[in-house]
Amino acid sequence: MARRRAGEGGLPGGEEVGRLLATSPSRFTAERDALARALAERGDAAGAAALRKVRRPVGLAWVLNRVARERGHEIEALLEAGDRLRAGQRRALAGQGAAALREAEQELRTAARALRGRAAEVLASEGRPASPVALARVELLLRVAATAPGGAREALRAGALQRDPEVAAGDLSGLGLVAGGGAEAAGTASGGTAGTSRKARAAAPRASAPKATAAGSASGAEAQRAERAERARAERQARLRARALGAARERLEQAEGRAREARRAAEVALRRADEARARAEAAEAGAAARRAELEALERE
Repeated sequence: MARRRAGEGGLPGGEEVGRLLATSPSRFTAERDALARALAERGDAAGAAALRKVRRPVGLAWVLNRVARERGHEIEALLEAGDRLRAGQRRALAGQGAAALREAEQELRTAARALRGRAAEVLASEGRPASPVALARVELLLRVAATAPGGAREALRAGALQRDPEVAAGDLSGLGLVAGGGAEAAGTASGGTAGTSRKARAAAPRASAPKATAAGSASGAEAQRAERAERARAERQARLRARALGAARERLEQAEGRAREARRAAEVALRRADEARARAEAAEAGAAARRAELEALERE
């Protein structure tokens, strides 16, 4: 299992908080409060206060946290595949071939699909529906986190996600231009340094080739033309792919926006339910105290 670290966003660290962030939403509040009471009873008032501020993970983040805690080695393999995909995309967009990109894409999909299976088991064990839509989103979020630089990636590794990784433009984890994967393509699109470097590479063999026979020169020129044609074909394919994925990305962003609104509404409803539950518990405690007072008076 991957080494546990302090959670994202200033959360207190520790194994107890790690388990809490991987807890089903239906049990989260009760377990958090029980842990906080235990800390207070041990004399750790500051720790108890910090723990009470930990909020329930939103969306499917708790499922990803549970999977990360239980399948640390597989999560590391997923993240490594994400690194290889980013590197492969840079090579492909620089005209150096797409074999590494295709291989990394397949590795990433295979790793995410295996972890999706464990996510289905987690949902079922908690009595929650493991619908195809939910599991497809789990798989997408795993790919997004694996290829996204920074917080979401490290929070997944630590099993400390507080919300679903953001699916944003340019961050489709193997389905499009991943973040950082197209850095070398910028010059290509603008006719800048990348285009110049390709011209230099194409011209280098001509500048350095020794004098040869007419037949040898013709053969070399043909090979160079074939190489340029292959590079141009790869670039056309990359541009077509980028345009198609841009349209798909826009549709996905719209759907994600609607989903975020729904998740925010659900979070508000859950928070209100927590507050109502706390008021009910306080009222029950008050009633119990009054009952005990009455019983004491009756015994006198």
